[in-house]
Amino acid sequence: MSTKTLRLLIADADLQQRIRIEKMLNLMGYHRIAPLSSFDELRVLTRSGGVAFDLLIINSALVSSPQENLLEYCHANPLIRHTLIYDGQCTPHVLVAGNQPTLHLSVPHLPDFIALQHCMGIVDPAPRIRVGKRPTLRVADSPNPASARFQGDPALVACAVGLSPRR
Repeated sequence: MSTKTLRLLIADADLQQRIRIEKMLNLMGYHRIAPLSSFDELRVLTRSGGVAFDLLIINSALVSSPQENLLEYCHANPLIRHTLIYDGQCTPHVLVAGNQPTLHLSVPHLPDFIALQHCMGIVDPAPRIRVGKRPTLRVADSPNPASARFQGDPALVACAVGLSPRR
């Protein structure tokens, strides 16, 4: 299960890339996503006194000034907990803060579903439960299933049908 309260930012000038990343995050169960199209918008949202964001996914091409180091900006900003920087022009490296469990990652390409899933596994360490078809309980060999009684330990029966057991 994904943590529904995580706040995510996607910053890219290309609308199609923002939508693609947002849809992949939606498939993973993350819906609190703010799309940005410029570095100036990012600065406004992450100025001091604002709300913290759990993950920033950003295209390094948004920073046009050679004096601005995007990785250092994200690492120094207390409102950005984790960062995933992508673009074909950057060198891949990871910067992990010493006393804080934060990740600032730079990759040379647009992240795909598996890369985002791996990144979210680091950002959101909530236990993952595989969602599948829920099992149904059926009473076999009973002429009238509505009036059938379950035999056995009441705690096991209660857990099997999704109730809390009474002791």
